[in-house]
Amino acid sequence: MKKHDKDTMNYDENGYYSGESDNSGENGIGAVFSKVMGVILLIWFIVSMILMIVIANSEREEKAWLIVVLFFQIFAVFGLFGIISDLITKSRLQKSLFLPLIIGAGGCFISFAIHNSQGDEREHLLKMLAAAFPLLFAAIGIYSLYSSLKARLHTKKVCTELITAKCVDKAVFSTTINGRTTYKFAPTYEYEYGDKEYTSMAFKTPEDRIIGDDYEILVNPDKPKEIYDPTSVDAGVGGMVATAIFLIALPLTLSALAAYFLLINP
Repeated sequence: MKKHDKDTMNYDENGYYSGESDNSGENGIGAVFSKVMGVILLIWFIVSMILMIVIANSEREEKAWLIVVLFFQIFAVFGLFGIISDLITKSRLQKSLFLPLIIGAGGCFISFAIHNSQGDEREHLLKMLAAAFPLLFAAIGIYSLYSSLKARLHTKKVCTELITAKCVDKAVFSTTINGRTTYKFAPTYEYEYGDKEYTSMAFKTPEDRIIGDDYEILVNPDKPKEIYDPTSVDAGVGGMVATAIFLIALPLTLSALAAYFLLINP
């Protein structure tokens, strides 16, 4: 943590706390790596889209199923690259990245299975797919509701010790309603607690965070990896109820109806 004018702690000749070293080079390598990964993903996406267009315009209809595979592999590659990037840069692993990976891998597997099946077996697989597809939205809704409840009931309660942390990264989320765009930010903080250095991502906040600046956050004394940004916005009860209805209950109902009328009692 770099020296501040009003800080009275002891520093070495480079202006850092005793036992601490400048990790700006490591952060710089991580930033370059993230940009390289971004370029590779963009190229991968463009090439995948070109291949989909070429196959769609070809006269070989037996290859049309490859369009579906190419579509789903984009999700799988996006999730896989994100996980690899977090592991290499030693950032907090974002569990949400497993969702596109699972969707992409599952979609490719199902596409191969349907392509290699015939007759009644193919019809049965298509019916199973129709019944299972709404479950993807239910899974997203369950994860979203879990995150909201965790921030509202758990993390805010157990994170009690105020510390100073440096913002080293941030994710930006935008929502446009009736022509009005609002932004929220999910900052990643780097901080020292108990003679150890940690890097953790906080929940979304409406206040912008400047990478490189210091901010006050709350940390869980028993589990220092867990943090809470005091400016984070708790999900309202109305939002959680809407999530439970439209992203969980409705997809589960549609899945149950499809399973009953297509598989159980066709």
